[in-house]
Amino acid sequence: MESLIDLARASAHDHGLHPAICFQGRTLTHAEFGRLTDRVAAGLAERGIGPGDRGGLYCVNSDAFALAYFGILKAGATVVPVNLLLNPKEVAYILNDAGVKGLIYFEAFVDAAKQMKSQVPSLRFQVCIGGSNLLKDVPFTELLSSAAPTPQPTVAAESLAYILYTSGSTGHPKGAMLSHGNLAANVNSIRQALQLEPGRDVLLCALPMFHAFAATVCMIFPLTNGCTVVPVPKFDPAVVADLIEAHGVTVFPAVPSMFNVMLRLPDSAVPKLASLKFAVSG
Repeated sequence: MESLIDLARASAHDHGLHPAICFQGRTLTHAEFGRLTDRVAAGLAERGIGPGDRGGLYCVNSDAFALAYFGILKAGATVVPVNLLLNPKEVAYILNDAGVKGLIYFEAFVDAAKQMKSQVPSLRFQVCIGGSNLLKDVPFTELLSSAAPTPQPTVAAESLAYILYTSGSTGHPKGAMLSHGNLAANVNSIRQALQLEPGRDVLLCALPMFHAFAATVCMIFPLTNGCTVVPVPKFDPAVVADLIEAHGVTVFPAVPSMFNVMLRLPDSAVPKLASLKFAVSG
């Protein structure tokens, strides 16, 4: 079983010219995505992130989320995604429990990020996605333009890739530890089930990328199989219909409540959904 790094590099090589991510007017090909995630990994390695370390990711659905996610993996570290609905105290608990060394956060979460500096002793640095950077943290653009050597960590199928925290309904949240092999096996199952075509199929991601469903189906799968992902920061049925039409989306993964809202769109929206082949529920 290959690692997610191996799968991403193969996709960048085999499908380099195909679109990987389309987000708010920006399009990255698989080759460009590969180069930029190498830069993020290099920037993180410069700051001491490597195998055995945990990188926190506190970000809305976007191209930056995917770049940070795979950048952390390519540095040899483990991704710890943060549920955007948590309060700062809950976020601090998760970052402390995981022993997060570096946190990449979206600028809208600056207030929580400020609190993390004093509440998470393991935290060595923070990276801000967005132009405001009120805390004068490392700009994400600085990682994207890193000139440091691309790290070449030894990452195997059994290496830890991802720690996903449970909802904590019976106590504190617990970190579910998923290996590269676990996620690669999930991706292989998606490939067999949907039989999607590299360079042709487009997945819309309105589900939260910090969660397992979206991370695996909507992000890791297309970015390691030559397909395209269209991230949506906030679910709005009319916006989703417009994006499906604009990008020729063929796969729309969602949960039943989202489909229920989509069914309430006016009849005039129906033609916008013509490109869809699959509506995947979970």
